[in-house]
Amino acid sequence: MSRSSFVCGTYMCLILCLAANALAQEPNEKYLTASEMEKATGLKGISLVPRGSVAGAGGDLNFTDSSGELILMVQFTDARSYAGFKAKYAKGTAAGIGDEAVMGSIVPGLAENLLAFRKGTHCVVLTAFADFVNQRVYLTVDQLTALGRLIASRL
Repeated sequence: MSRSSFVCGTYMCLILCLAANALAQEPNEKYLTASEMEKATGLKGISLVPRGSVAGAGGDLNFTDSSGELILMVQFTDARSYAGFKAKYAKGTAAGIGDEAVMGSIVPGLAENLLAFRKGTHCVVLTAFADFVNQRVYLTVDQLTALGRLIASRL
């Protein structure tokens, strides 16, 4: 094998590896990244993990804290889904996020941990997870609202 063939082969392998890595990235990460989560929440060591990789990670974006605990799940769906989230979970409205938004709780007795909003043809639902032993939601309403505004600005 000639030196030029070896160099060409090496470059081809490198290009294929880079292309595979780019395709493996979460397509919805353009709406919210782990570093943006850290900035908005003040938490360090946040990671974006794939769907199903940890218990409860059923969203399109799933974020864990430094200990691997799931702290936020983000779901992207059609705007028609918004009415169902609003009817089932709404405890109040959230101003300035998309075309309309509601806050709610998916677990009775815990603080509000769900933000659902509609913008154009999109519905986005952010669900903050909780420490059930200490009855504490990992993200505050203000943090969920800030994250919702960020995502809405990118739709």
